[in-house]
Formats: sequence, structure tokens, C-alpha cells
Amino acid sequence: MNRALFLTNVGNRDLGYGEVPLFDRNMEESEKLREKCNKEYNKIMEKDLNFKDFFESTKELYLREVYKKLDLEPILIKDKVETLYNIYNELDIKLLATMQDPPHYQDTYYSAKIIKEWLIKNYPKLENRVEVIKINKNPSDHTVMLEEYSEIFSKLGDNYDDVYLGITGGTPAQISGLIISGILKWETKTKTLYKPQGEKLQDDKIGMELFKKFKNEEYNSYKKSKMYLLASEVGKKYELIEDWEYHKLRALHFKNLYDFERAIDEFNRAFNKANIEHKKEIKEKVTSLRKLEGNEPINKENNELNNELKENIEKYKLLINLLIDNIKSKWENGEYVDFVGRLFRLEEAVLRTIVEKEFNKSMDKKKINGDSKFGGYEKLTENSDVRNHLIEEGVEIDKGVNRHSLFHLVGYLVEKKGLKKYKRIHEIMDKLNRNNKTKKAPKKLEKVESLADLRNKSIIAHGFIGVSKENIIELYNEDKSKEEEIIEDIDDVRDLINRFI
Repeated sequence: MNRALFLTNVGNRDLGYGEVPLFDRNMEESEKLREKCNKEYNKIMEKDLNFKDFFESTKELYLREVYKKLDLEPILIKDKVETLYNIYNELDIKLLATMQDPPHYQDTYYSAKIIKEWLIKNYPKLENRVEVIKINKNPSDHTVMLEEYSEIFSKLGDNYDDVYLGITGGTPAQISGLIISGILKWETKTKTLYKPQGEKLQDDKIGMELFKKFKNEEYNSYKKSKMYLLASEVGKKYELIEDWEYHKLRALHFKNLYDFERAIDEFNRAFNKANIEHKKEIKEKVTSLRKLEGNEPINKENNELNNELKENIEKYKLLINLLIDNIKSKWENGEYVDFVGRLFRLEEAVLRTIVEKEFNKSMDKKKINGDSKFGGYEKLTENSDVRNHLIEEGVEIDKGVNRHSLFHLVGYLVEKKGLKKYKRIHEIMDKLNRNNKTKKAPKKLEKVESLADLRNKSIIAHGFIGVSKENIIELYNEDKSKEEEIIEDIDDVRDLINRFI
């Protein structure tokens, strides 16, 4: 470890010798120590110290340099300083001492000044690294001390490996201000350091433990909202998750971005770090992703479709399920612009999958004799029944494959070929492009004709119109009081695709 910061309150029992505080009215040893101090002071000033006033007596000991002739030492922190001094290459010490205006008889400022001199004398490398910080407000007021310590700590650096809090000195308000402000400033780096009388030095990771409690709710919220990258970072930083879970969450993040190569890489890292209990689950996820990449043959026994097209359809089925999960999370998280954008990606994917399966033709654009063409689509439209149906529905056939042409090809299957199993899907896709506005529609939707039109006029396409849940309900829902109508319809699409494709 390279660098540490030690912050400690200075109380009126910090100064003494051995384990004997200079100021303790109930200890015989303390009385003897005060007599010794008074004797040395009297030699110089030819008068006695007023030990009834802690502030004035320590002030005299410091300003008259009487402390140099005595063996006074920081009895509560000397073991802490020695331990930290021997561990870290660099150690900064901040002594927080009271100095009110006007001074209070128990103020500890000059006691802290004596302690500072002792530290530098006994640990030469602490030269210019020990600072006495004045606390000039009421040290008994918890609210005031919290504000005071927060202000002081805001001016201190963050570039420490560890930050230790000495909690044996000062008032209860000072101690709580030190702990709370210290943890809020340095978070998981913060540790308490204390030595109960007659016991060994103790420390604990109070910052880490408290932030685990604070951040666990944040972590769970991110995870529930499928914000996996944020969940992984919070979980790792505050030690809420194991290494394998960190990589699993990152994999889920990349999966939602359709970056399957990076997702597989992260799942493999998770697999290597996971115990046997979790390896099976991770392996299944990798296998599923490899199918999406097209690296594994799927359903080879179905000979009605050629293998390439069959694999393509199966891949689209998996992608549709993933896309629906993604769409629903956007709705739950209030990300309505992205929600609408993904809806129309879903529309195209669903329609295309049905068309390719039922017509046994690819809708891909491929190079044929040097030209890019929708070969499968062109062959399909050579069929006069199909062609006439598309023309009747207003499809410009020469424009090739798009949402409009795919929609009416599915309509042909439902209306002309009797494939009623796709009727419900066709109706839902129609709702996406239909005007369901009422007379009570907001003015901003005056020139918006449908949910598809809203998408086109939003930031993800060609405009800047805002997208809200209320806009979506107004344009899509047949029952305006049924807030989740569009989500229920999307779930129906998933069920039907999984059943019939």
C-alpha cells in the first residue's frame, strides 16, 4: 500500500503519558502528572498552571514550550500512528481540534499542537504531513458538526489508498460527524481505527459495510430494470457480487445490445470463475447465443425448407424473443422513444419470419449477376395471385421488401390462403400503423397519424417530437383506460410466434 490518511478528533483525554491522561479528575496518576507539569511550568513562569481550565493550561504548556521538558504524548493515537507509519509509504495526519470564538475552557486546539510536535519528533517522515484543523463551531451540536466536517473534508484529496478514522476522541457530535462525513467523502476506502484501553488496536471496513447496505438497493434496482452494465459496476465496486456474476451481468448487457461475440466472451469468463452449481446455466446461455450467431445447425430434420433458410427462421425466432424482452424493459424503465423504435423493428422481424416460413423464400437482398436484388421476393411476386393482392393493397412492388410489403404478404396468407393462425398477429401489426386517436387527443398529436408516424417524427427518425406513455396509449390503444394494452398485445405476438414458427 502506498498512501493513507488518518483523521482523528483530539479530545481532552488524548494528552498524557503511558495510559494516563493528563486531565482526569478521578485518577491519582493524573494528579501526579499534572503536578509534574506544574513544577516545570513554575520554574519558567514562577506561577502555577490553572488546571481547572483545560484550554488555558494546554495553551501555556505549548506557548511557553514547557511540553518540550515533559514526557507528554498522544496516549490514544500513538499506537495507531505507529502501525500506519510502518505500513504505508506515505501517511498524512489531520488532527481535528476545537477552537471556538470565544474559546471554551475545554477546547483542545493547543493539546493538538503539542501532539503534532510529538508526532514529528518521533516520526521524522511526518514532517509537513501533520495538520491541526480548527473546529470553531459548537462541538456538541450534531447537525452543525456534520456540516462542519463535510465542509472540511470537501477540501481534502481523494488520492489515498485507505482512509482511517480515529474515533476515541472528541464529543459524540464530533465522532458522528467524523464517521458520517468520512464515509460520504471516501466511501469504501474508509475504515475506523480504535484501541480500547488495555486492548489491541482494531480496525474495520465500516465504509465498505455501510455502502454495501446503501448500494444493495441501487444494485437490485439496476438489475431489475435490466440495466446490467450499471448493475455489474455497482456490484463489483461494493463487493455485492462474485467475479463470475460480474462477467455474467456484462454478458447480459452485450446480449441486449445484440453484440453476441462480446456476450459470449463475457459468459466464458463467467464460466471459468463460477462454481459447478452455476456452470451449467452459463453453458446453456452460451449455446443459445451461438445459435443466434448461426454457428450451430438447427432442426435439421425439417426437410421442407432448405437448411440455410430454416436456420435463418429459427434464428429470427430467438431474436424476436430477445427483442420483446428488450422492448418490455424499455416500457418498464420509461424509455418510450427507444420503446417505439424497437416496436417497428419487431414488426418487420415478425412479418419477415412468417413470410419466409410460409412462402419458403428468403427476403434477403443478395447480389445476383452483379446486381443487388430481392431474389426471393421477386420470384414470389411473379405469382399473379400474390402480385395482384399486393397491387390491390397499394404496395409498390418495385420498391422491394419493406414493412408495408411484408404486412400485406402476411395479409395474403390470412385472407387468401386461410392461415388464420396469423390473423391475431396481423391485427396487432395493423394497430401499430392505424390511427386510433380520439377527439381528446393532445394538440401535439394533431399532425401525427399513427404510432408509426410518431416514430418517424421522433428523435430516432426524422424529427424532434417527444414520445410519452400517454402519446403511445392515445395512438395505439382501442381501450384508452387499459394502460398495458400494447404490452399484452406484444406478449400475444410472442406466444403465437413461439407456437406457430
